[in-house]
Amino acid sequence: MSVSDVIFRPFETMIRPLDIPFRPLPSKGPISVLWHFISMFRGVLLALALSSMAFEAINLAIIWGLSVIVDGVTAQGAAAFLNNEMPLLIFLGLLIFPAMPIASFLLNTLNSHTLGIAMPAAIQWQGHKAVERQDLAFFHELYAGQVASRLSQVASAVQQQIINAFQIGPRFLLQMVGSVLLLATLSWQLALPVLIWIVLNVLLAVKLAPVFTERSRQSAKQRSLVSGAITDLYSNMQMIKQFAAEDSEAGAIRRILNKAVHTQHKEQRVFRTSELIVVLLNMALWLAILSVGLSGLVKGFITIGEFVAAVYILQRLSGHTFTFLQMGQQIFQAIGTIKDAMPVMTTPPTICDNEDASELKVGRGEIRFDHIRFAYKSGKPIIDDLSLTVHAGEKVGLVGLSGAGKTTLVNLLLRFYDIQDGSIRIDDQNIRDVTQASLRRNIGVIAQDVALLHRSVGDNIRYGQPEATQEDIERAAKVAKADGFIAELADGDGRKGYQAFVGDRGIKLSGGQRQRVAIARVLLKDAPILILDEATSALDSESEAAIQEKLDLVMEGKTVIAIAHRLSTIAQMDRIIVLDKGRIIEEGTPEELVRQDGLFARLWKRQIGGFIPED
Repeated sequence: MSVSDVIFRPFETMIRPLDIPFRPLPSKGPISVLWHFISMFRGVLLALALSSMAFEAINLAIIWGLSVIVDGVTAQGAAAFLNNEMPLLIFLGLLIFPAMPIASFLLNTLNSHTLGIAMPAAIQWQGHKAVERQDLAFFHELYAGQVASRLSQVASAVQQQIINAFQIGPRFLLQMVGSVLLLATLSWQLALPVLIWIVLNVLLAVKLAPVFTERSRQSAKQRSLVSGAITDLYSNMQMIKQFAAEDSEAGAIRRILNKAVHTQHKEQRVFRTSELIVVLLNMALWLAILSVGLSGLVKGFITIGEFVAAVYILQRLSGHTFTFLQMGQQIFQAIGTIKDAMPVMTTPPTICDNEDASELKVGRGEIRFDHIRFAYKSGKPIIDDLSLTVHAGEKVGLVGLSGAGKTTLVNLLLRFYDIQDGSIRIDDQNIRDVTQASLRRNIGVIAQDVALLHRSVGDNIRYGQPEATQEDIERAAKVAKADGFIAELADGDGRKGYQAFVGDRGIKLSGGQRQRVAIARVLLKDAPILILDEATSALDSESEAAIQEKLDLVMEGKTVIAIAHRLSTIAQMDRIIVLDKGRIIEEGTPEELVRQDGLFARLWKRQIGGFIPED
């Protein structure tokens, strides 16, 4: 173990940010959020505060010693003072070295090395755990970039202000109180202007605090909006270029940025005004101390040593005032940032596991929707008193016009939303009584709009079964007819084949290739219940025919619900359910429904290129 390890390892392991258990954040206000995070690091923060106060106490002691030395040398002469006050000089020497370097090292290392690294990581981790618990409706209301920006801003703001509060705060408080007390012991005439100056600064802070907070909240909100809008724009750059909309989008970003600049100008007006008032107060204090000090020297009620100490204290106080003012501004900015981010971090999820929720155990795979009713926030029912039983091993297709409730129905089965009435059961287990994780582990989904992460194609396939081996992944890819194009993949960093990254949302792959990766992923997951949203719709006819044969094998023995538009999919279903305005209006085999001459028959007759229309 190196010397560096011996010195720094204890500080690096003092906090393990990712091992701190998650606790829901309080929603009472920014101060409660700050206190929530302070409580996580109270031991280290206490050590930081004590180190800061020790450092300041050493400084005050040195100032006192300087005053004694000046007056002693003036009164006794240098040689006599050295002989008479050697213990004092040794004491001051020990304060200068090694006490001050040790206190400085502890202060800076706890600040930057321990808390400066661990605290933002812990805050971001806790924020992420809070956000990931949210249901889909939460993410539909916000830009993804806005959520990420708020979490990032909060981590930085909270970490900086908590450290400031425990490092600069105690030190500045001790500096003020200690300076007044030290001056009072030397000369009350010198202490009085400092005391008045402190009171005026406190009154200024109290007066401007509400204005600081509100302006900072507005500024933080605009910053997160800018980040969210830009992230959204970059995520949809292909569509923007398709419509040659760069100029109009640039105009939109320009308007958002312009508003953010205007908001920040208003915020800075308050800050600069406060700075100007502080400068005036500092100048008034200098004039007061110089006037009292020089007058005292002339009249003899102040010694040279006392005057030197007063000037040194005044120089430190006036200099540190701007540091403290900056810290105050940052605290108010942090409070504004926290206020803006609180809806993201502290909103309780609407869909939660019951405290006694059990693991879903699927044996047969029967699904039963029993008189369910569901409406979004608008209040208009999307699913209205719907009852449907999908028998174990049955393949059921959902058909209907756009907005009939097909996608909503499968989202309810996945419990992305909660129904208002009725129940949904799998093998007689109410999905509200089982954990969401176990529910979704037992359902495989192949959607029309395939979601891929910017990771390797192998990792995207493994997403269906994290414990899968490379052999398992390659086997699933081969069944999905994805092995051919995967072997030819390469990315800009030189990774090839299954290690090649697929780009943001899989942008480096064609639509058909993304579908094949999604199919391989579900094949690997091998869940007993399967949801298909036209899994082969992005494929050409030849590829579809090859994959359809494999899908038939995958569907065998599973309970399948398919949102069906393609005739080849419909033909594979045991039963077709026709939905209209959230109700079942027809059901039966494709042949039976065509003979009934209802909505399905009309859609069937209007089929184009193997698809039945939705409108």
